[in-house]
Amino acid sequence: MRLMRFVVLSTVLLSVALLLTMPSNSQSTDDDSSAPRGSVPRSSADRYHSHAQSDGTSDGTSVGADILTPKQVHQTFVSDLNRCCIVVEFAFYSNKETVPHDLSLDDFALYVSGSDIGTKPQGATLIAASLQKKAGSGPPVAVHGAAGVGYESGTATDPNTGQPTRVHGVSTVTEVHVSDPKPAPGSTARDRQDMEKELDEKGLPVGKAAAPVSGYLYFSIHDRKKDTKYQLEFNFNGEKLVLPLP
Repeated sequence: MRLMRFVVLSTVLLSVALLLTMPSNSQSTDDDSSAPRGSVPRSSADRYHSHAQSDGTSDGTSVGADILTPKQVHQTFVSDLNRCCIVVEFAFYSNKETVPHDLSLDDFALYVSGSDIGTKPQGATLIAASLQKKAGSGPPVAVHGAAGVGYESGTATDPNTGQPTRVHGVSTVTEVHVSDPKPAPGSTARDRQDMEKELDEKGLPVGKAAAPVSGYLYFSIHDRKKDTKYQLEFNFNGEKLVLPLP
């Protein structure tokens, strides 16, 4: 009887030990490849300022987009994107019954209304490098000067008598100090890495899209004017969906 109890107890303890050592789906890991990307899609495409739907009636794919104001960019990002880019939030809503669409940055182009020259969005790495370069080209090394007046005295030989005599004079002193200012915000390699991480995490997820996805597109346009109108073109399976942006 005691032997049977011992066997049962050992079996229970072994089962508990195996359960404790098994990996759990609820446990977090160091791999953040499955971390959320982009932004949270709104309930439907028509919740965005500009929206469009594919002409294929059986497809039912729709898209929406908003162009961010400089204030919205400042509120949404830590990185100073207003120095380099126009930011557009884009959302994609696919029909679950169709084959997932393979989203790519090459599918997009931003045009100034009335212009035939478009701008492709850039990835987080290029944008972060551009921001770092701009931050590094800040104010030059500071140079400070100081001038003073000094009094000197000593002895010299009098040319008339040949005797030593005391002399007094006035001299000027000039000092130059060169100070190396602290690195500008965003100019270091660590800053670039932080900016790249933020832009990558908030950027539009690329790849297969079988469910609604949304995120930000970064267009390297520096001279944004207040009253300029833009339009975003999205190439969906050979069809161009045009989204006017105020």
